[in-house]
Amino acid sequence: MSEDMARKIYNRWEATGSCENASRSGRPTILNKHDVRRLKSYITTNRETRREPLTELIQNCNLPVSTKTLSRTMKDYIGLGRRIERKRCFLTVQQKKNRLVFAKKHIHWTLEDWRRIAFTDEMGMQTDSNQGRVFVWRYPEEEFHKDCIKGTVLSGFQKVKIWGAMRYGKLSNLVCMPEGKNEGKMTAERYLTLIMDGEMFDFWLEGMEEVGNLLIMEDGAPYHKGVASKRRAQLEEDGWIG
Repeated sequence: MSEDMARKIYNRWEATGSCENASRSGRPTILNKHDVRRLKSYITTNRETRREPLTELIQNCNLPVSTKTLSRTMKDYIGLGRRIERKRCFLTVQQKKNRLVFAKKHIHWTLEDWRRIAFTDEMGMQTDSNQGRVFVWRYPEEEFHKDCIKGTVLSGFQKVKIWGAMRYGKLSNLVCMPEGKNEGKMTAERYLTLIMDGEMFDFWLEGMEEVGNLLIMEDGAPYHKGVASKRRAQLEEDGWIG
């Protein structure tokens, strides 16, 4: 900086004990600190308030500002942005606890441990009329906040169920299982015939040959039990390990 600039800063320090510029008079902001705190508290109340457009926020909070001014206030003084909601599975309190227990139990597993695990799951493919984007007010770090996400709940228009499995460096083939009137819903018998004695067995056998004992992980769907449990017991009786 120039000598003149350095001299001015030094003189300001001598006079005020600070290098900050003196406050300038100007037009006061329409919304004071109390209004900003009240607005922030209202927006972050629940899922519904997170999704209110600017016009509704002005009306519900009784604010004497335009949408342009409110948008600037949200960005500059509160830090909230208008962002697209993310989709994520809704979890119950018990499911969250179970996942935390699982994570703590396996946090020290090595890559070799996970190489011997295969994960499987089914997904219903369906038509869904609610594909539009929904915007929510949130901070950047609130991307997956419970009030800022959309639950990926199946709406009932299922036409076909897809099964697949994965392990380290390998994916199974996908298995399509129609769920029409003639085919019926997935049962333990259908799961045994279409999945366990088919693609799952081939995928498991291939993994056993490559990494040794391969553990197949499934979720708690009812049709994973019943007849399927009998097949597991039969495999163990026949000498299969794991």
